[in-house]
Amino acid sequence: MADGAFQILIQNMSRLGFFNFLFPFLLALAIVYGLITWALKDQLPKSARGLISLIIAFFVMLYSSWNTMIVDFFANISGQFTVVATGLLFIAMLIAITGYKPKDLLENKTAKWVTVLVLVFIGIVIFFGAGAMWLINVPGWTVSPEVWAVLFFIVILAIVMFFLGQEEGGGAPAEKKEGG
Repeated sequence: MADGAFQILIQNMSRLGFFNFLFPFLLALAIVYGLITWALKDQLPKSARGLISLIIAFFVMLYSSWNTMIVDFFANISGQFTVVATGLLFIAMLIAITGYKPKDLLENKTAKWVTVLVLVFIGIVIFFGAGAMWLINVPGWTVSPEVWAVLFFIVILAIVMFFLGQEEGGGAPAEKKEGG
């Protein structure tokens, strides 16, 4: 009896348009309402924020009826986010096993910026990996593995040069002695 119950549930939800219409509608409603509340809580009453959010969410539903790629995008980005989140959790566990705490690692300003840049890079990779390449017109040569290998090599070189370029003892350049 239970064999394939979830498959049947997902198929029924898909057939009824949950993924094509309802979920993009609800996601847009939540995001727009949250942003308007965060930015204009004192300027707009709750009813106006709700109405604006509802109208924009209906337009998103209309857009998703025209462009079925939005469902593929959300499915891909959700799946890839889960994979990346699992990888980051595994990395955090490895760091914890070595005895370090993430808070201790982030007390260094350089480490904070490196962490932010790595997270932005991961976000961009997830976004475009989920199928958002159609949003911008990217030349074909920019997505080739060779270009990414060269960019990865350049990033590694930049990180190495940054750390090698720092002075010992606080990072301040050494002062020249006068008369010597």
